[in-house]
Amino acid sequence: MRATRTDTHEMRVSSSHAAVIALGFAALAVAALKLLSGVSDWTAVALFAAALIVTELVQDADRIRTREPSDFEPFRIAAALQMAAAIILGPWPAALLAGGAAFGVRRLRDRSLGAVSFEAATLTLATLAGGYAFLAAGGHTGRLELLADLGPLAALALVYLTIRTTLMQVVAAHEAFQPDFAAGAGEAALGAAIALFATDHPWNLVALVPVALVVHVAYTRLARVRRETLQALETFANIVDERDPSTYQHSIRVARSVDRLARSLGLPFSDIDRLRWAARLHDLGKVAVDASVLRKEGRLDGDEWAAMRRHPRLSARLMQRFEFAAAQARAVEFHHERYDGEGYYGIEGAALPLASHFLIVADSFDAMTTERPFRPALSHDEALAEIERNSGTQFHPTVAKAFIALERGQDPTAVLAPEELAELRDAAVPYRVPVIPGARDLRDRPELIAIAGVTLALVAAAFHQLELVVAGGAVGVAGLALYVRRRIAVARLTQSVLDAVGHGPDREASFDRLTPVLARACGASWGALIDWEEDGLGGTIAREWGTDGPHLAVLTSWLVREAESGATVLSAGGFELQHDGVLVALPLRRENSALVGFLVLGVPRRLPAHVHLTLTEAADELALTLAHRPEQGQRMIKAVSAVSES
Repeated sequence: MRATRTDTHEMRVSSSHAAVIALGFAALAVAALKLLSGVSDWTAVALFAAALIVTELVQDADRIRTREPSDFEPFRIAAALQMAAAIILGPWPAALLAGGAAFGVRRLRDRSLGAVSFEAATLTLATLAGGYAFLAAGGHTGRLELLADLGPLAALALVYLTIRTTLMQVVAAHEAFQPDFAAGAGEAALGAAIALFATDHPWNLVALVPVALVVHVAYTRLARVRRETLQALETFANIVDERDPSTYQHSIRVARSVDRLARSLGLPFSDIDRLRWAARLHDLGKVAVDASVLRKEGRLDGDEWAAMRRHPRLSARLMQRFEFAAAQARAVEFHHERYDGEGYYGIEGAALPLASHFLIVADSFDAMTTERPFRPALSHDEALAEIERNSGTQFHPTVAKAFIALERGQDPTAVLAPEELAELRDAAVPYRVPVIPGARDLRDRPELIAIAGVTLALVAAAFHQLELVVAGGAVGVAGLALYVRRRIAVARLTQSVLDAVGHGPDREASFDRLTPVLARACGASWGALIDWEEDGLGGTIAREWGTDGPHLAVLTSWLVREAESGATVLSAGGFELQHDGVLVALPLRRENSALVGFLVLGVPRRLPAHVHLTLTEAADELALTLAHRPEQGQRMIKAVSAVSES
């Protein structure tokens, strides 16, 4: 169980834990009495108990004990068995088996009595409530009939997941309520399969449990690969720190400072994990900086300074390739910015994620208090005074105020005003890729509509539901019609795009002819042709159309992180880039796959599917025309246009 932050909070959490434990064990006692007095099918009870014990034994042995900067939720085989037991045995026997197996196995592994008791009580209450939700929604103990029992099954899964998440995340870990519906749906589906298999024939569990354990083994291997990758990155960060004696264990100290600050402010532990790992990996990009530059005692020359200025972007580009680190890549990229916008890339403080401000102050403090080749170290008090003097210019004023208070032995929550503390906690939501406006429009996914309709019709036919067969068939036909319509639109727009770029005398003229065509198709209000630097860490605007484009430094940072993602068309919500609507970028590559630029558009919402497909299909021709070799591109476009016309 994760440690709490203050004495007051410890008392509050302990009190809530005690209440959950008391309620859970009271339910276990009642369940035991009910089981002894009212159960007739001891075979099913014994087999479910054995299956849960084996599953708990395997899962507990493979618990992930490292704190990863991700939302990687396990797929719990035990949860599927608990839901299946609630269906087959009823709420009380299932609750007894769920809580009893969890408590017995986990306690035998010498884990903390308090933690084990809380977890067992949580599973007891979640299974009991889920079982009663199944009955209240119209289900019947001892059988499961599809499609008739889909509603009760959904009620069981929803109540079970809600109670388990509330108690384990909100009460135990003091996290935000963030249930993993994908994992929960998978657990419920497996539980339904087990219940269907075990109805009237409990010994079928013997065949199903090994299959479930294979799924668990696959998950465990995936988790192990993730841990090993994270450990490799951590080792890489240590090697970077050790290249220069003055930066030995620098990232470890910065991570420790960030961790302490985030804890003192009462941020959720998931945010603390992300912040700490962002600090641990923030200097990965220095691997591309020559060690002699890092050790140089005098002033850096132009090339050396340029190499140093590139390292945050290289760190971000490396982190972006790993899902568990990508969420903080943007924060790491900006860890040398300033609140007044005078940092490495000239991005103002309002456009920086809060995690960047944590990194900026912690990184600067460690740099000031460490002996460097070009200057002596400042004392602890001198460094804090320097941060105080530069609060509001170099440093975020509220973050700096909290950091100074913590380093002086004070409680930041007592020093900050309530509105300042609320501002930090609200802004500390984990940085995720925002929802892009229009991303869920089904009209842009006609193939999904067609497949869903056909699937519905087939399932309905299996259950002799004629009305649903007709409805599914109609949906499938409608989806197919939309798909044909989209392909026609793609063909027409592709021809218009090729005509536009095929008649321009140079790349600038081709861009000028192309942008109005795309603007009519997707409502774009701004476009730009970006020339990319050879090192892949920056670019310049070669041609621009329209108004109200994003800040070049912010746009460049996004392109740096996403350029090597392999996607044909890149998209980002305006929230990430401090721009209204959505930004779309088409990477421009030469025949040797070298990235030489981007075609970027500012659109009000997600790119319509036919426009996205057009850009994908015409990507090579657009690259040849808009990149640095327009003559060859013109010949290619004219040849393609001639073939299309014929």
